[in-house]
Amino acid sequence: NQYSVLMPPPARGKLQVQAAGVPKAAPGEKKQVFGINLPDNEAVSFLILASGSLGSALGFAALQEGVFRIPGFKFSAWMTVLTTFTYFLCGALEMKLTNDSRKGSWKNYGILSVYTYGGMALTNYALSYLNYATRIVFKSAKIIPVMAFSVLIVGKKYNWKEWLSAAILVAGIVLFTLGDVASSPAFAPIGVALIAGALCVDAICANFEEKNFFRCETPSTTQEVLCYASMIGTVYGLIPLIASGGLGPAIAHSMQYTQVVPMIMGFSVMGYSSVSFILSLIKYFGATEAEIVKSLRKVLSIVISFILFPKELNWKYIAGFAAVVVSTIYTFYLKDQKNKAKAAAKAAEGSA
Repeated sequence: NQYSVLMPPPARGKLQVQAAGVPKAAPGEKKQVFGINLPDNEAVSFLILASGSLGSALGFAALQEGVFRIPGFKFSAWMTVLTTFTYFLCGALEMKLTNDSRKGSWKNYGILSVYTYGGMALTNYALSYLNYATRIVFKSAKIIPVMAFSVLIVGKKYNWKEWLSAAILVAGIVLFTLGDVASSPAFAPIGVALIAGALCVDAICANFEEKNFFRCETPSTTQEVLCYASMIGTVYGLIPLIASGGLGPAIAHSMQYTQVVPMIMGFSVMGYSSVSFILSLIKYFGATEAEIVKSLRKVLSIVISFILFPKELNWKYIAGFAAVVVSTIYTFYLKDQKNKAKAAAKAAEGSA
C-alpha cells in the first residue's frame, strides 16, 4: 500500500553494507532523490529528506481525509483506481529519470498486483466507516501480523519484551477504536474488519515482494515495483468498477465536485514521495534515523487529523494515542538495543 516502504537489497556478488535491507550509499556517492542531486552538506541533505517525508505524509493525511468529507463521496473503488494509476505515473517518471528498466517477471507482477491493489482497496473502503486517525492507528499495528506470520511460517522467535510492546500497541488500538465508536456517527464494525484484512494482505504482500523482487539474482528497484504493480493494479481495479456500473456515478460525482480527482491524485503523489524520501534517508543516513522520522510522521499525521477535522475528544482517544506512542518508543528502544548487541558481538568476533 501507499505506506509500505519497499526496501530492495543489493544484487548478489556486490559487497555493500545494508540498513534495513536498503543498500548503503558507497563512500563519496552523490546523494540523490528522484534523480535530483542533494546538497553536499550532510545536515542540509538530512533536513530536506526528513522535511520532505513529513510534509508529504501530512499532506497525504489531510487530502485523503478531506476527500471523504466531500458531500456524497462514497466511491472508494474509484479512489483506489486513481491512486494506483498515479503511482504508476510516478514510478514510470522516476524510472525515466534514473534510467531504470524492468527486471521482475510479468507473472510475479500479476500476482503482486492482486496483493497491492487488494490491500489498498480494503484500506480505502475502511475509511467509509472509520475516521482517518483510527485508520493510522490501525496501520501502526502492521508489526502484529508480521510477527504472527514470521512465527507460523518462518519459525522466528520473539522475546517477552517484544510481545509486551505488541500487547501495549493492541491495547492502544482497542482504546482508540472505542473512542471512535463514541464520537463518530459513521463508525461501523465492518470498518475494523476491513482494516484488519488490509493489514494481513499487506503482511503477505511484503513477504512476496522480498522473495520475488528483492532477494533474487537480479533485484528490482522500488520505482520499478511500484510502476509495474500499479499499472496492472489499475487494470484490475477498472474491470470490476466498470462491470458493477460504478464508474459512471463516480465520474458524475467527480464532475460535480471538481476537486475530487485533483485531491486524490495529489495525495497519491505525496504518498509516493513520502516512501521515496524514507528510502533515501535509509540509504544515506541509516535505518535508525529513518525510523525516528517515520515515528514522528505517524504521530503528526494523527495530530493533524484532529486539528483539520475536529472530532469529539474523549479519554479513550487520549489513552489509546498515549499507548500507541509508548509502544512505538519502546519498540524503537528494543530495536536499538538489539542492533547494539549485534554490533558488540560482531566486534568481539573481529577481535577474537
